[in-house]
Amino acid sequence: AAESAGGGRLFEVVSKYMNGYDGLAWARNQHKYANHSICGLEKARGNPNVGPATVFISWGLVSTLVSLLEALERCVADGRLDPEAFIWVCDSSIRQHERLPAQKAAKMRDVGRLGEMVEQCSYTLLFNDVWDRTVKRSETDTVSCLSRIWCVYEVFSTVRAGNELVMMFPEAERRRFLEALVEDGSAAQDALALVDVETAESFDPADKERIMGEVEEVGGAAKVNEVVIAALHDALVKVAIQAAEDDVASGVALRTALYLRDLGRLGEARALCERVAAALGMAE
Repeated sequence: AAESAGGGRLFEVVSKYMNGYDGLAWARNQHKYANHSICGLEKARGNPNVGPATVFISWGLVSTLVSLLEALERCVADGRLDPEAFIWVCDSSIRQHERLPAQKAAKMRDVGRLGEMVEQCSYTLLFNDVWDRTVKRSETDTVSCLSRIWCVYEVFSTVRAGNELVMMFPEAERRRFLEALVEDGSAAQDALALVDVETAESFDPADKERIMGEVEEVGGAAKVNEVVIAALHDALVKVAIQAAEDDVASGVALRTALYLRDLGRLGEARALCERVAAALGMAE
């Protein structure tokens, strides 16, 4: 009984706190993955749940694995993710061992193909569990995936491939975003204006150096930032539009119309304003 209770407590702790970096560390300590990624080994074993990825998951590894899985389950329930889709998650799709030179070289080859993997998938799901904290305000501050250079790079790669970027929130964070939009119409612009590939962080400085080299090749940080921020606004306003569709006679709907206006999507803004006015008139 004591072991059972202890195991239960351990599971609770792991479920609540184990994040992407913990997942990477776990894979590195498993001898069976010395020469394979988790998915690579499972595919070799004939696991039918492993196949060519169709949906790319971009996420900050500081997020917990459980929160990511819960968000994916909600996407399936909402019809935004095909339950038969194969999703690409870095923890399980990239070889993680690097003790030996050959292992490290294999890992670097996997990492070097990241942009290619984004482009091969049909669209990207961006898991954003702290939607408005794009830069650190202190060393202990919790920031979103948008402060990570890999995520910024993956958003850019998504746009470059002509693929769709879909914002994926925890439900509580989705509600917080909508509340912020109602309270302050410029909340989204203010938050996303701080997204900057040059100040974005990387766990490995070599990764940032490599990405910044590619950034220069495609036109520099200013161009990349412009493309990324525009894509993020497009994905974010879709979240607001869905909420507006759920309740046209609401403050969210009106603020969404103004958000569309500020993005220069005047036809959509006007159409939504007319629907809001009609809905409010009917209510009266």
